[in-house]
Amino acid sequence: MTNRTMRRAFGLRILNANHKDIRRLKREGNQAVLHGHKFWNSSFLIMDYLKKNPLKRNTRVLEIGCGWGLLGIYCAKTFACKVDGIDADKNVLPFLQLHAELNDVSIRTENKTFQRLTTDYLSQYDLVLGADICYWDEMTGILANLIARSRRAGVKQVIIADPCRPPFTDLAERCMDRYDQVKVKRKFLSKPVKASGDILVVN
Repeated sequence: MTNRTMRRAFGLRILNANHKDIRRLKREGNQAVLHGHKFWNSSFLIMDYLKKNPLKRNTRVLEIGCGWGLLGIYCAKTFACKVDGIDADKNVLPFLQLHAELNDVSIRTENKTFQRLTTDYLSQYDLVLGADICYWDEMTGILANLIARSRRAGVKQVIIADPCRPPFTDLAERCMDRYDQVKVKRKFLSKPVKASGDILVVN
């Protein structure tokens, strides 16, 4: 279902850029500085994966580089997960809260970089998710270290999706070399959006 100001996908209501509340938040000064100015399609790849590999109720989920938070909102609404979201850009978090309210879920958010996610902090979670977060070369090492800390913290699973940019491909190769329980799954979607890419799953 779509109209001029809102669409639906994977059971979620999603506001378009021309919706009055999106425009209002931007007028109030919430201008993204780290590419968090919209929803990115790799979120839909992970949603499709989770639809076929559902999460248990009350799974503790952390969405990293959450942006507008669609992926975490999906986990909270569809599987009744307990979801937190972190992003290095504080200006994106009001857009997440707007969509969380629109979809009748509660998401706790923090303005944090990946480097500030300590082993102790990560130990609160069962699952760490991220979509379209490995776009700069330096992100490969940063995310590889984050995955290593997640494993030490007892996180059961890390899932990251990307449209196969070179830094992400390097990250996937590092994980396959380092860990036994790793898979990389190629996915293609034709609806609700056209999207393609790889999903890295580290157990």
